[in-house]
Amino acid sequence: MKCPSCGAPFSTPPAECPRCKLTLAQLDRKFGLVPYCSRYMSDRTERLPMEEIDALRSLLRVFHKKFPQIVFCVLVIDLGEEVSISEYGFWLINRARFGGAGIIGAKNFDLFFVIDPKGRAAGLIAGYGLEAYLSEQDLQDALAVANSGFDAGDLIRGMRECIEFLTIRVREIVLRIEESRALENRAAILTANSDAS
Repeated sequence: MKCPSCGAPFSTPPAECPRCKLTLAQLDRKFGLVPYCSRYMSDRTERLPMEEIDALRSLLRVFHKKFPQIVFCVLVIDLGEEVSISEYGFWLINRARFGGAGIIGAKNFDLFFVIDPKGRAAGLIAGYGLEAYLSEQDLQDALAVANSGFDAGDLIRGMRECIEFLTIRVREIVLRIEESRALENRAAILTANSDAS
């Protein structure tokens, strides 16, 4: 993960950013109470049609069925240009605990997509545990896919395409991991057999 303010990288959640000294307590004071967010999809702007929200929730439920260790949540909220979307997303993924109360640090496999139509900004944040698998480039690629819809003025299309892109990307990652483990198991079996001979 990297600091949402200055971009300094860190692998575990520090008490404060080693470069700019930003803390979650500072963000707590800045953003106040954690807004209510439903498990998969929340529209705090109340602009999106309910049937479209339901369709996106269904897509996110399918994602969760395929990858039960990851809770993928989307929040549409008007923050305005004066609020940093990266700071807000970082704060919320650390405070909302979409995956459960005890899901912190390396156990956090949440994936959070925050869209601010008023500020014309969007951010994707992966929990610390997920970062070992889903790279910063993967998140940037997913945002680029979403931006094609957003730039055309179609928030729903942008969100849907982002979710679909990440579903494919996570499936590719899972297949690579399974293939790597299968090779390791075969190598261990071959080693054990040659030792036994």
